[in-house]
Amino acid sequence: MVNYSLKEIAEYIGGDFHGNDASVTGFSIDSRTINTDDVFFCIKGKNFDGHDFIKHCAKKASCIITSNKIEDYDVEIKSYIYVSDTLSALQKASEFVRKKSKAKFIAITGSNGKTTVKEMIAHILSDYKITYTKANSNNHIGVPLTLLSINQDDDYIILEIGSNHPGEIAPLAKIINPDIAVVTNVGYAHIEGFRNLKNIAKEKYSIYQYIKKNGIAIINNEDKYKSIIKTECKKIYFGHKLKIYLKILQIFKNTFKNYKFLSILKIGKKKIELNYGNIKENININLNGEHNHLNVACAASIALSLKIDIRIIRAKIESFNAVPSRLKLHQLDSNVCIIDDCYNANPSSFKAALSYLSEQDQKKLVLMGDMVELGKDSEFFHKEIGSYARSLGINKFLSIGKFSKYSSDAFGNDGYHFENSESLKSFLNNEIDSNLYILIKGSRSTQLEEYVDFIINGRYV
Repeated sequence: MVNYSLKEIAEYIGGDFHGNDASVTGFSIDSRTINTDDVFFCIKGKNFDGHDFIKHCAKKASCIITSNKIEDYDVEIKSYIYVSDTLSALQKASEFVRKKSKAKFIAITGSNGKTTVKEMIAHILSDYKITYTKANSNNHIGVPLTLLSINQDDDYIILEIGSNHPGEIAPLAKIINPDIAVVTNVGYAHIEGFRNLKNIAKEKYSIYQYIKKNGIAIINNEDKYKSIIKTECKKIYFGHKLKIYLKILQIFKNTFKNYKFLSILKIGKKKIELNYGNIKENININLNGEHNHLNVACAASIALSLKIDIRIIRAKIESFNAVPSRLKLHQLDSNVCIIDDCYNANPSSFKAALSYLSEQDQKKLVLMGDMVELGKDSEFFHKEIGSYARSLGINKFLSIGKFSKYSSDAFGNDGYHFENSESLKSFLNNEIDSNLYILIKGSRSTQLEEYVDFIINGRYV
């Protein structure tokens, strides 16, 4: 644990401190889970205002950070810091904590794969002392809270950053000031907030602006807009076999002194050859879908930049299991297998999941929920998924949701749309038979885990 002075925190965040100074170790925004002597931030959210819980938190908190006048509350408080904006105070406090840490900071963003890469690099570094983003706490509140939870003796801090509108990544990257910054890829996720793919790329690449002076940028060599990246730091490009770059590197060694390349080559269904300078290593992958080959390449690039031994990297990758609800297989009786990919969906990730499904030898069924935040192009992208599934030889296509109907319609014969869960479950009861693979995928808000549980629990005959 790390001890922080309340007066120093107040000074850094620009607040007015009232009470006696004390050393604190914990921070909270949740009145239900606050621990004794935590600092409590009264954050105003969509559904709740932390100020409504001041009386409750005053019993435990060592300090309340508030934008309301404490005099308006009939309560005894050990100390408090008055600020104009509690969210800004939370972010500044996290920056204060970050600056006191001697750990290496890794910041990861991207349209797809960022959580898998984050979990994979946390697994690779699991023999060290680490703090990393839990669940999907990757926004303007989650990132500061993760920073506020770091330990004094941590070796590495791994932070995931998400974004669905322009201007969200840069402020968080500035707070993190990473030693290593990573963009897993640029795709059509949340395009409603960005209008086009280039704007998504600009948002993701803004993470590179705030790398430490001697830091490293990890870049996906297969991204369309990588040429717009502006950073003078060292770079590692990862991707499939980079023959042309390797030739250029041999010819112009001085020009490319700040560039390194990590390439992968598929040599089996779940096996790749990894090449990085003089390193050549075969790695077995315990993950489904070829898109995960690039996730492995990305995580390996991070680990190699930290000078982790390739033998350790290989062993850790080979023992890494899928993140829940990301192409997770559930093998049931009668040779029925669910591919649970419910965590989220966008056009790129959906196509990757369909490609994996198409590789299976048995009958294939898709259950699709809406892909959200696609804006004016929602109809186009959903139709594209239905047509793509048909082209891959998928046998049946089921959909539920406003926009997924376009997908089942585009699929054509054996495409079925359902207006409610009852009719969909009734269909599943009658249609699930032996020797079947079922892909279940949709955006987080569609909560398709309901149907995974429905099938797993045997509610079909």
